[in-house]
Amino acid sequence: MSIKLIAVDIDGTLVNSQKEITPEVCSPIQDDKEAGVKVVIATGRPIA
Repeated sequence: MSIKLIAVDIDGTLVNSQKEITPEVCSPIQDDKEAGVKVVIATGRPIA
């Protein structure tokens, strides 16, 4: 079975405490996207 979708939270997962996406996070996500994996945001924040 192959991975088709990755859902990530924003705070503490996708971004660091300075609200930045680091290369350590960005590079693997880009690799996954290039491999055809869909990457989506999953958050508990309300949409305004």
